[in-house]
Amino acid sequence: VNQLGSKNGFNADPKIHIPLPKNLQTAQKTMQRFGMGKYMDELEIKLNRAAEAATPEAKALFINAIQDLSFEDIQKIYQGPKDSATQYLKEKTSPQLRKKMQPIIASSLQEVGALKTYDKAISKYKDLPFVPDIKADLQEHVIAEGLNGMFYYIAEEEAAIRKDPIKQSTKLLKK
Repeated sequence: VNQLGSKNGFNADPKIHIPLPKNLQTAQKTMQRFGMGKYMDELEIKLNRAAEAATPEAKALFINAIQDLSFEDIQKIYQGPKDSATQYLKEKTSPQLRKKMQPIIASSLQEVGALKTYDKAISKYKDLPFVPDIKADLQEHVIAEGLNGMFYYIAEEEAAIRKDPIKQSTKLLKK
């Protein structure tokens, strides 16, 4: 959460960088051919900034999910596949994360200027001849991709802990 919630936590990380939605990627390529790719490039950066702003909200939810573990849950995680802890967190926190991140992403998209940039980019795109109409739900896209990025790194850390007991850095994990 600390890593992803900082500047360039998403944007500079090729593993979880949030690309434009598919239909906007098509527009981006078209606009690049006409020397106007900077509009969509700027929008892509702003989508990542919105995810970076919302990510810190996940920490408390993850802590609560871990504190709510039952002995049965712990056994399932311990005996389960190599990503069972990640899947547990995903199952227990995703609905609340979506709910908590939604207003933050909406506000952040507004604050970082993503919506104005989107409108400007689409306006420039529509000025091009013979291009189809496009629309994108930026908020839902950032939420979904942001969650994917968080769970990607949780799964990576879980795999490292399972593979190398030295990675079990806390007393609780060692126990």
